[in-house]
Amino acid sequence: MREEQNKKTSQKVVKMLRKRWVVPAIYLVSAAVILTGALWYQYSNAPTPTKQTGTAIDTNEPDAVPVTKTEEKLSYPVAKDTTVQVKSHFYDDSASKDQQQQSLILVDGSTYAINTGMDLVDKSGKEFGVTAALSGTVTKAQKDAELGYVVEVDNGNGLVSYYQSLKSISVEEGSKVTQGQALGVAGTSLIGKENGIHVHFELRKDGVAINPEKYQGQDVSAIINAENTKSEAKDSDTMNTSGNVSDTESDEENSGSTDENTDSN
Repeated sequence: MREEQNKKTSQKVVKMLRKRWVVPAIYLVSAAVILTGALWYQYSNAPTPTKQTGTAIDTNEPDAVPVTKTEEKLSYPVAKDTTVQVKSHFYDDSASKDQQQQSLILVDGSTYAINTGMDLVDKSGKEFGVTAALSGTVTKAQKDAELGYVVEVDNGNGLVSYYQSLKSISVEEGSKVTQGQALGVAGTSLIGKENGIHVHFELRKDGVAINPEKYQGQDVSAIINAENTKSEAKDSDTMNTSGNVSDTESDEENSGSTDENTDSN
């Protein structure tokens, strides 16, 4: 009886296996079982996460590289919404006589002095805000009887910006200022009073006034390099001139010596 039952069962299995969908179904079920077992094993062996206590997590990522700061370019010392014009220009030795005459500042009723900077006025003749042409440290912020309020800013590398004829100031000595920061309000002064409401702006390199109009919009490093080159060339010319003078003096001494020998003979 059992043999007949086993035989019938075997025949049923064979018939079932002959069907097309049976074998793929067996493979799919087997794959699902294996995948489930693998995932369970991986999850059961994974490390248990610890509870965060608010301490920063070190991801071992390299520190972000800081963005390189863009070099400043010399700008006019006025607020962005102000329309100004140059009333009196920097006195240039190489300029024409007419231009040089227009670069003279009236000191008193009859005395003139050369302009070592430039004077800016609003086209409307109104007061306007004065701002830092370059970033730096305020080394002077005081009122002068003839010049009005004066602000001086050390811009580094021997470069100094100077603001004069201010009605009022909003900075104090020792404070740090950034380019475009308000320094005060343009006003009038006894020296240069013919310019009306204005700001007198100077730029100096190693204590020597340089033309601020010439360097408008240029990088600070370019200004410094250009002035250093000029200074070196000037020193070289001075040395050559001194050498020529020495040669001349030597020739005169030799000539004098020859005259003495002639008199002796």
